[in-house]
Amino acid sequence: MANIAILGTGAWGTALANILLENNHTVSMWGIDSTEINDLKHQKNSRYYGEHKLIQKLEIVSSNINDVLAEKPNFFIIAVPSIHISEVLKDLIKRLNYNAYFINVSKGLDSSTNSIWSKTIKKILKNKNKGLVTLIGPSFAIEVFNKQPTMINSVSSSIPLARMVSLLFNNSHFKCIEIKDEIGAEIIGALKNVMAIGMGIAYQLHTSINTRAAMLSQSTKEISKIVSLYGGNPETITQFCGIGDIYLTCTDEKSRNFSFGKSIAQIGVKKTLLNNKKTIEGYFAANAIFKVIKANHINSPVFSEIYHVLFKSKKPANFVTNIMKIIIE
Repeated sequence: MANIAILGTGAWGTALANILLENNHTVSMWGIDSTEINDLKHQKNSRYYGEHKLIQKLEIVSSNINDVLAEKPNFFIIAVPSIHISEVLKDLIKRLNYNAYFINVSKGLDSSTNSIWSKTIKKILKNKNKGLVTLIGPSFAIEVFNKQPTMINSVSSSIPLARMVSLLFNNSHFKCIEIKDEIGAEIIGALKNVMAIGMGIAYQLHTSINTRAAMLSQSTKEISKIVSLYGGNPETITQFCGIGDIYLTCTDEKSRNFSFGKSIAQIGVKKTLLNNKKTIEGYFAANAIFKVIKANHINSPVFSEIYHVLFKSKKPANFVTNIMKIIIE
């Protein structure tokens, strides 16, 4: 059995910890939130899962990364919000005196480079990295924690490495399927969060199924264009990390980005940001991807309109009709 450390004590990190514990691996967790850490020491994370307990006790739970490193984990799961990945890994690498495997489950684009996170992570880890795999797919943390059947992709340029990581997680209710297209999978993973904000706006403004279906179709077409621009495989859109994750994130109120978009349609961007207490990955990715769209002269009505609503004070009331005008013209 593997010795695994999870960086991040949030909902997703906790849900993955529960799977790994069920599969009889040794699991430690590091984080900075004292409430979550204290809870996890007592086999729960009440912020996200109430009084429901993890299947077993964790080996170590600490805000001191040295406590986790003392266990010599051979796998590290990166489950911190993407805006904190660089600083967390740079601190880790100073203390890590051996090579390990890394599994990234955070999504989005590196806003400093507009590149996929696997590229940035590999650059930071350098020779301490024995291999990096990214887990992406339709997976609300609460449903994974509650053992609802879930299938996602295990993504790496090395299929044997992706398979090795899949085997850590696979059981009767959670399944990882290996694919090689790191670029396509990660670009889709970032863009579907932006898309979900737009879908939330459209959902709040229009009860029409026609409208929602049209928005899903147009947004998916634009994602395929951007995947190709980055050098990814457009066919990755058919994978769990593609249409599966798009459908999940863009149609259900358990999606933070979708709910964020709905709120924008109701009370505007400024008030929504003030009321929001969660990390909205799509908000940060929207700015990064618009720079790419503009620099490469890509016709992307949905993602352009989302950007202008979020950052240029464009009113969301005519969100869909504005997009239709651009498509027609």
